[in-house]
Amino acid sequence: MNRLGPLALSVLLGALPSCAIVEYTDLLVDDRSRTPFVTQPASVGGIVGFTLGIPLDLVALPVTYVVYATQKDQEEEGVDPLSTLFFPSFVLWRAGVVTIGAPLDLLEFIFYRTWRDPPARTRPEYDRDEVRKARQERG
Repeated sequence: MNRLGPLALSVLLGALPSCAIVEYTDLLVDDRSRTPFVTQPASVGGIVGFTLGIPLDLVALPVTYVVYATQKDQEEEGVDPLSTLFFPSFVLWRAGVVTIGAPLDLLEFIFYRTWRDPPARTRPEYDRDEVRKARQERG
């Protein structure tokens, strides 16, 4: 049964859309949506993860450079050399943020954010929601 735990976790994480994980890690380090109880340790976890990824960047450089060169040859717009060449560091950065920030975010949610009134929407948020509603009505 012990061997099935990592497999189940891998399947669960593989089923999640990667954009949701990236958005969640952005929220974990955003001072506007979380308190310093979550954002500061999550940021430290991200820094540690990125730092640990630097040696992996060097090892993976032959592969990541080929991927970058291929993207560049295909003239894809928005090809970012840093995100391609430092891919292992960026993955470990996000992993560090989630590893440290998610448990703290859960605690903060249970003991703090659940008991507070939701923040008032700002004018840009209200306008954005109105635009989304109009798009959905049009089909």
